[in-house]
Amino acid sequence: MKTDLQKLTSLAKFLTSKHSLKTKTVISLEKPSRILLQNIYCSWLKSIHGKTLQHFSIYLDKNIAQLSQKFCYGFIKPQSVDIDELIIDNSNDDFKPRNTIKLKLNLVVPQEDIMQYFIQWQRYRKYWWSSITTTPSLFSINMMQGVESADVNIIANFSCGSQIVETIGINSNDSENNNNNATHTSSLTCAMGLETALLTLLLDGITNATKEEYLKLHNKMAPYKISFALDSKDEKILSILKELAQLIFHKLSKNEISSWLPNFTLPLQLQIKENLQMGVTYTAILNENTLSNGIFHLLNSNTMLKEQVHVADFDTYAALLCGKD
Repeated sequence: MKTDLQKLTSLAKFLTSKHSLKTKTVISLEKPSRILLQNIYCSWLKSIHGKTLQHFSIYLDKNIAQLSQKFCYGFIKPQSVDIDELIIDNSNDDFKPRNTIKLKLNLVVPQEDIMQYFIQWQRYRKYWWSSITTTPSLFSINMMQGVESADVNIIANFSCGSQIVETIGINSNDSENNNNNATHTSSLTCAMGLETALLTLLLDGITNATKEEYLKLHNKMAPYKISFALDSKDEKILSILKELAQLIFHKLSKNEISSWLPNFTLPLQLQIKENLQMGVTYTAILNENTLSNGIFHLLNSNTMLKEQVHVADFDTYAALLCGKD
């Protein structure tokens, strides 16, 4: 695990090692990592909402939830994901991140239904992890049983070692979360650390890197959906292409499509390589012909295939590609 975590620091666009001591390593989170954190958090919220919408009222305050007088309810604590560094503990061989942002769903349900929900939410949470990574088979579940409680760990099984990414637990003697109308309830919790999730996605992405040397992130998690590369050695044409790229970039940003505008100082192939190393899903390659006929090539990082797209149609097409329709 240590070796693979060290590989992550080679992702200079995402992580930068600040300093390392005997007991800990401090890593700076660059902008793509901070966007990725936000994407993970938003996806977590959406998944909780989608699975509880028709069955539970989910509150943002535990006390209000307990006063709701409802037999079944849930609560979460809103989090700020505005952090700029993470700390890796070096005190043992696990090299785990310190999770300062803990995401936790609490559900209170009738005691007689707790096992049904326990099994159901194991499936929900494992599916969510599989849906945000590029290796769905990466995750497995193990279980620890107690007298009045049980815990299940969702495990990411990397070749370098296993990592617990989430714990789902039940407590059948939960007086703490009981309200006045629910004296025969049990609680179910789903708890995970956001920093662990970040490193899991990046480690999965770098593990799946191919000979093109790119970071393979799931499309909906990628910090940047679209970027650009310019194919011209003529300074005058290059200047016009830069203006065109800026125009497209601003239109995409207006449509809330996360895009990245490079500085275009590198040769074409290195521009493309840089985009792939950042996990960008699509690269719009503009050239001299784009100025005359409006057509450019759009490179898909998953398939490494190009398709022709017209500038005039790109707003609508990009929205479809990025799920903004």
